[in-house]
Amino acid sequence: NINNTIVHLQSSPVMTTFVPSAAYAMVRWAPKLRPSRARSIASLGGASFATTATTNFVRQRHDKLTSLAKRSLSTETTTVTSQNDAITQMPSQFPDLEFSDNPYELQRHGKGESHHPSQPPALIVHCKSTQEVQRVVQYCFQHDIPMIPFGAGTSLEAHVAALKPNTLSIDLAKHMTTIHSTPDLSALSNDDSNSIPNALAVVDGGVSRAQLNTVLRSSGFQFTVDPGAAEATIGGMVATSASGTTTVRYGTMKENILEITAVLATGSDAPIVQVGTRALKSSAGYDLLALLCGSEGTLGIITEVTVKLHPVPQHVVALTCNFQSLHAAAQGVSTLITYGIDLVRCELLDDASIKAFNNSSQSDPLPARPTLFLELSAVTEMALQEQVDLVQEILSGSDEDDDQAAQDWQIATREQERMELWKARHGLYYAALQSRPGSSIGAVVTDACVPLSELAKVLTATAQDVEGKGVVGPCFGHAGDGNFHCILPILENEDEVYWGKINSIKENLIQRTLEVGGTCTGEHGIGFDKKKYLKQQYSGETIEMMKVIKKALDPKNLLNPGKVVDV
Repeated sequence: NINNTIVHLQSSPVMTTFVPSAAYAMVRWAPKLRPSRARSIASLGGASFATTATTNFVRQRHDKLTSLAKRSLSTETTTVTSQNDAITQMPSQFPDLEFSDNPYELQRHGKGESHHPSQPPALIVHCKSTQEVQRVVQYCFQHDIPMIPFGAGTSLEAHVAALKPNTLSIDLAKHMTTIHSTPDLSALSNDDSNSIPNALAVVDGGVSRAQLNTVLRSSGFQFTVDPGAAEATIGGMVATSASGTTTVRYGTMKENILEITAVLATGSDAPIVQVGTRALKSSAGYDLLALLCGSEGTLGIITEVTVKLHPVPQHVVALTCNFQSLHAAAQGVSTLITYGIDLVRCELLDDASIKAFNNSSQSDPLPARPTLFLELSAVTEMALQEQVDLVQEILSGSDEDDDQAAQDWQIATREQERMELWKARHGLYYAALQSRPGSSIGAVVTDACVPLSELAKVLTATAQDVEGKGVVGPCFGHAGDGNFHCILPILENEDEVYWGKINSIKENLIQRTLEVGGTCTGEHGIGFDKKKYLKQQYSGETIEMMKVIKKALDPKNLLNPGKVVDV
C-alpha cells in the first residue's frame, strides 16, 4: 500500500511543502519500500528537496529498515512456529482431554450461520468442565495460542472465524451440557412458607435452550429468550447478548441472567471468576455480569450460567392482520406499545416476506401485504379476550375505509393452530433463500435497532432501498422493540455489481439508523465485519474505553482476537 500511496502523493499539490521529517516517517514505517519508491520520496517536494543528501538518507534508511524488517519477520515466523509446535503438542500434553483435527469439524468450527466463508481453527478441544477449560487456557496463555469458545455455531457475525493462525477452538457444546438445577416443585407441597421454589436454572454453557425447555416442560416454567435457533447454547447466547421474538415481553439475554462463571486469560493462572448473585437485583460493585454479556468471547470463556425462568402462560392467543402499507403497520405497532398492550411477541413482515412464503409453501397463500404477527397471554380467558378486543379496536380504527387500518384478522388459541398461523414467520429465512434460486451459501442478514418512534420511517426507507436497487430479499422485524432485519440471499459466485448493491443497502441502513439514535446491531453482535460501524456509533473515547477493558482482561489478545475492537 505504501508504494501505491507514494505514486498518489507525487501528484498531490499538498506535497509542495513536504519536508525531510515526513520522508523519514514514511520510510520508518515502510521497511519493505522499494528503492525506486524511496527515491521517489526525495522528489516529492521539488528541486529544493531532491538533494543528494536527502536521497542518500532515504536509501540508507531503506537499507537499514529492510534489515530490521527481515529480523522482525523472522521473529514473527519464530512465534508462529512456536505456536504451531505448542498447539500440535497439545494432545500429547493433555492425554485426558478430547481433541479433534478432523477437516470437516475444523471447517464447521470456523463458520457460523452467516454468509462469511469458513476460517477454520488449527485444532479443537472438547472440554468437559470449567476446570478443563482453565487448564487449556493456562497452556494457551503460556504459549500465546489464540482461543475461540464455540457453542452451536449459530451466530450471524462470523464470531467463530479463526482470524489468526494456530487458533484453538474450545468446544463447550459436546460435553458441557449438564443442567445443574431447576425449580424444586416438591417444595410447593411443604407447609414451610420459605419453600417457594426459585424461578431459575443453573446450566453449563453448552446447554441448548431447547434442551433446557424440554427439561422444564413439566415444571410450569420456561426459559423465554428465543433467538430463533433451537440449538443455540446458553453460553453462546450470553456471549452475543442474544434476543429475539419474545424481547418485547421478557427482555434480552442481559435481563435474563443472574450469575456467570467464566475462565479469564488475565495471566498464567487463568482464574475462574463468578459474577452476579441469585438475587433479582444488586448494586454491589461494577456490573461485571453485563460486561461479560455481549463480550463475544473476547473477555472470558463462559462455562456456567444461572438464568431466570418465567411461568408458562395459562392462556395464549395468536393473531395476524395486514395493512396497505409497511409504514401503517409499523405505526400500528408503536401505537400498541404506547397504549401499554402487554405483547408477548410482535413481528412485522413486509410484502416481499409474504410473497417469499407463498412461493415456498403449500399452505393457502396469504395476502401479499405487510403483515403483523402478534401473540398475547393472560391468566384468565376473560382477561385475554379483553386484550384481543382492545388490540383489534386500536389497529382497526373506527373508519372501515381508513387506509391505515388493519384488515383480514385471523385468530388462533390452540397450540397447533397458533403454530400454523405463525408458519410464515418461522419459515421466513429459508423462504427468503428459495426466493433467489442458487443462493446455497446463505444470505447477508442485517441487524439494526431504532427507537420505536422512528421504526416506521427507517423500515419503510430500507424496504424501498432494497426494491429500488433490484435486490432480492425481504425486510422484517421484532417490531415491538424496534429491531429489524433484511435477508439478502447471495450466490456462490456473486458478481461485483450485485455485491455493490448489497453493501450500499447495508451502508444506507446503518446511516439511517445512527442518524435517529439507533444501534448498528440489536442482537447479532459486532464480530469483525461491523467494527467500522461501531466506530461510527460511538466516539473515539468510548472505543478507547472498550480497548482498555479488553487489554486489562486479555493482555495478550488471545481471546477471539480481531472481534469487537482491535488492540
